[in-house]
Amino acid sequence: MAPMSSADAMKWLSNFVSSVAIVMVNKQLMGSQGYAFQYATTLCGLHFLCTMSVKFFKPQAAKAAVVGKSADGVKELPRAKLLAFVGVAMTSIVSLNLSLMLNHVGFYQLAKLLQIPTVCLLEMVFFGRKVSAKMAQAIAVVMFGVGVATVQETSMNFWGTVVALIGVLATSAQQILVSKLQSEYAISSNDLLGRTAPLMAAAMLTIGPFLDQLLTGSFITEYYWSTESATFLIASCLLAIWVNISQYMCIGTFSALSFQVIGHVKTVFIFFFGWLIFSIPITINNVLGGSIAIGGITYYSHVASAEKEREKVAARGVGV
Repeated sequence: MAPMSSADAMKWLSNFVSSVAIVMVNKQLMGSQGYAFQYATTLCGLHFLCTMSVKFFKPQAAKAAVVGKSADGVKELPRAKLLAFVGVAMTSIVSLNLSLMLNHVGFYQLAKLLQIPTVCLLEMVFFGRKVSAKMAQAIAVVMFGVGVATVQETSMNFWGTVVALIGVLATSAQQILVSKLQSEYAISSNDLLGRTAPLMAAAMLTIGPFLDQLLTGSFITEYYWSTESATFLIASCLLAIWVNISQYMCIGTFSALSFQVIGHVKTVFIFFFGWLIFSIPITINNVLGGSIAIGGITYYSHVASAEKEREKVAARGVGV
């Protein structure tokens, strides 16, 4: 089995550090015991507005791209597919925010867990990709562990369930499309992010304030700013650039499924840092479930690496 390269490990580490950091910053910014900036959808729009900066750090060849072919001969991403991707991503963000409002936090976390089998199902239906028995076992262990750690109690209602399922489908589809578009059109993660971020920012900043007003009962202009809250907002936006870049890199390098499974290690460490920074109590379920999840993620990484190595060996055999 070939070990993960240092470059790939750095991609995972970058996404892990940035994701945990932004959760901690946003908790202080948005929490009732922090600065109570509860305008989540508008905040997402500001994140993408700042993420637009990545378009200024693309190679010159990519900047010269035109419809049909890019300057280096690589296929250009069609406008229709770009808009479809933005629509799916928008649906994901809006539905997740609505789901958090309409559902108990336990059901919200349970719905997020369903993204793993949903990614498997979508990739099997549309791309014919199948999951091996060992891979399925590892995924089951991870889902069980994260479920024990995060889902304490659940309650369901019709519209909350509908919105949650839409969020699961849209989020899973978005992550699959990130991988698919990068491989199909041979564009880098930063290039794809640079193309989608302006559209995402425009859409989110248009509907975000009104959706947030529906969710919170107040308009963003009513928020009382302080130097501290503005500082945390700026920090959140800067971290969002890092999160988005590392997320697109990880999905483009590996797969949407691997990103979902291994990404759950972040959930486990968020509990730890929440306890360390904000003195949030850790329960026995958090510890037990987190340990099970880390064991499952370790097993998944081992199986995925072994299967990838077998595919390389088989490909070399066919080439001979």
